[in-house]
Formats: sequence, C-alpha cells, structure tokens
Amino acid sequence: MTDTPPPHEPEAESPADTPAQAAKRKRTRLQLIAFVSGIVVAALVALAIVAAIGGRMYLVSDSGRELVTSFVTGKKISRYGRINVEGLKGDLFNDFTLGRVTVTDANGVWLEATNVHVDWSYWPLLMRRFHATEISADQIRVIRRPLLEPRTEPGGPQAISVDIDKFSANVELMEDFSKEYGRWSLIGDAEIPRKGDKKVNVNAFSLNRKGDHLLLKAVIGKNPEDLRVNLRAGEAQGGPIAGALGYSPDKPFSAVALVNGELVDIEVKTGDFTPLSVKGRYGKDGARIGGNADFSGSDLLAPFVERIGRTARFGFATTPDKTRDGFQGVAWTLTADNIQSSAQGLIRLSDRTAPDGVSLEVTTPSLSRLIGSPLAGASAYTGVFKGDAETWTLQGSASLLAADIASYRATRISGPVSVAANKGRFDVVADIRAAGGSNAGIIGALLGATPRIQLEGTRAVDGAY
Repeated sequence: MTDTPPPHEPEAESPADTPAQAAKRKRTRLQLIAFVSGIVVAALVALAIVAAIGGRMYLVSDSGRELVTSFVTGKKISRYGRINVEGLKGDLFNDFTLGRVTVTDANGVWLEATNVHVDWSYWPLLMRRFHATEISADQIRVIRRPLLEPRTEPGGPQAISVDIDKFSANVELMEDFSKEYGRWSLIGDAEIPRKGDKKVNVNAFSLNRKGDHLLLKAVIGKNPEDLRVNLRAGEAQGGPIAGALGYSPDKPFSAVALVNGELVDIEVKTGDFTPLSVKGRYGKDGARIGGNADFSGSDLLAPFVERIGRTARFGFATTPDKTRDGFQGVAWTLTADNIQSSAQGLIRLSDRTAPDGVSLEVTTPSLSRLIGSPLAGASAYTGVFKGDAETWTLQGSASLLAADIASYRATRISGPVSVAANKGRFDVVADIRAAGGSNAGIIGALLGATPRIQLEGTRAVDGAY
C-alpha cells in the first residue's frame, strides 16, 4: 500500500509593490531615458561643433577657398554682367581679402577692383543681416559703361539687410566711361535694412582736380515724404562726373539737391545750360512741386529726345480735403512734345489708397515714336486708378488711330482695357474693336475690316505669362 501524496500547495505570491516602490521604478526608467537622451543630444552637439569647426577649418584652407571662389565666379549681378574673383586670402568668416574682382558683360571686363578687403561678422547672417565693419579696395577702375541685359525677371524683395560701417576706395574713371580721366578718393557708409529707412553717406574728392567733389547724404523711406537728400557736386572746370552723365567734361558742372521734409530744391548745371530744375514745398498741409527738364545736353538722354521730345514740364500738388477728414486731393501734369498726362483724385492717408479712384489721362501724337517701333499714330488712354502701390486696378479705355500692329492696319482700334495688379502679379483684360481695317495680307484676310478681339492675359510674379 502506497502512501497518498500530500495535496499540492500553491506557491506563495509575491507581495504587490507599494506605491513608493512603483514610483521609484518609474523614476529610474525616466532617469535612464533622460540619461540616454542627454548622451545622444550631447553627441549631436559635439558632432555639430566638430562639423562647424571642421567646415570652417576647411573653408579657410587653400582648397576650401578655391571651392568658395568657384561658387562665386560667373554668378550674374542683376543686369550688369557676371562677377569673377581671384586671389582669395584670409578667414572667410571674419577678415578676408580678394586679390582681384571683375564684372564682365558681353564685351568683356567693364569694372575691376584690386585688393578688396572685407572685415565682417558672419553671425548676423542668422538674422538675415550682413554686417561689415569695413570694406575697402586699393583701387576700383570703371573702364567703360556696361551693356545692360534686358529685364527677364521681376524685381523681388530685398533678401537681407546690409550694414556697412565704413567703405573706402580709390576710384579711377576711364575715358570710355566718363569721357575724361579722373581719380577720386571715396569714403562712406551704408545702412540698408530689409524694412525701414535706408541710409547712405558718400564723400568723394578728386585727386587730380583739387576742389572737385561729390557729397551725398540720403535717407529713403517707405513713403515719398520720408525721402531726405542732401547732394553737393561740383567740378570747377568740368570733369568725369559731367562726362559720366553724358555732358561735356570741358564745361563747369554742378549738381545740387536738397529734400529735407519741407523744401525741394534740385538744380543741375553744365556751363550756362540748366538741364534740370525742380522747386517746391511739401508738408502736412500739402505739397506743390514743379520743374523743367531738357534732355538735349546729354548723349545718355538721347532716347528721351527721340521718344518724348527735347523738353518736359511737370507739376505735382496735394491738398487736404476740407470735406473729408483723412483724405487728401492729389493731381499732377506732364507736358512734353510727344506725351501729355494728367491725373486727379483723392488719397486716403491712413492706408494710402484711392478708394474713390484717381482719374488718369494719357495722350500722345505718335505712339510709334513713344514706343520706338511701328504701332500707331495719335493715341489716348483714359481710366480710373484704385488701390495702393502693390494692389491696384486700372479700368479704362484706349484709342489708337492709324494703327499698324503685326502687319495689320486699321483706321482706328479702340475699346476697354483694364489692368489689375496684386503684389507682382498682373492681369489684363481687353475687348478691342477695329474700324477701317485692311484686308491685305494673311492677317488682314483672317481678321477682316471690323474684327473684335477679346483678350485675357496674366503675368505671374515669377515673370511667366
């Protein structure tokens, strides 16, 4: 007879953790996670520091400087050509020198600078601001006038603020640029923020014609009334400044411009000839400014003579509206041989818009002469402008007599033409009818004597149509 085995006894269960023990284990896990995370972050920071230091050390090495030079060389500078740099030395992040900098267009080098020294700090770039303590060049040679490339892209907002505490250089103006050789000492400073008032100060003195000078202090604000200019330029016997502006370098030249918040006084003289004179006053109680321009004395202004005429008279006036607070009446006129323009309306001062519209009229005896290519004879446009400088509409109608467009001729072309702008985007809507059209040619046969053309077009911000 076998013994009966004892009944199975369950194992004793572990006692449950107390709240204090559970909290302790939780803290331990959190501490472990924090510890590991700290190690990871510290490692990443260390790697970033090493990469930054290593990157900086690479960029200040010969191969690094060559790499930077290759990135810069050949880049376009707006419409003025392409930049080329040589002989980069020093620390790119602090203080460096470029042995030679040139700007070239289709005909070759037109500007050359040697030993360009830049003392700057790269940290402000993190705030989209370029700050240089000093930029100097041993010599800048302006060899000739550049060949400007046609505009292919619309202008955009300023990418970064520019702050230069001091810039200086000796400047040579060659005969192909200014008709007369000149050597000048240039010094100045500039503060050009992305937003806000832009300030420039320039002092230039002739080194080969003692006493000749150009002194400029300018502040350009967001609104026209914020403009401040104090310009004094003089060449006792003529010189390269006059020549650079297209005037004779052999006659005494002076240019004076004062815009100080109350007074406008601008006058340019070459010999006994006064090509520009603008006088007036402005302020919170309104403005009244008028002037005359004569384009015949400068070869640079020859296109104006060809297209609008030898002389032009212009006037501008504003006055507070007595019946509506916060509104100001505005009007201007422009009269020249081949163009006449006038406008009048009300501007709301709080947002500088024209909610009620500004009436505009433009007429020309010859649109072909004004444009510079065959298009039409006497032409006119009347419309109403509404909006502000960035977002606006212009609704009106156009009339062209003796039209000659793309080999199609008509006695008259007329109809409504409206333009809308929205921060760089332009939309055009037109409904044009022709009268007395010619049936000659392929286009004439297709359109007939009295065609009607309805058109809608858009120019995007990036310049695409």
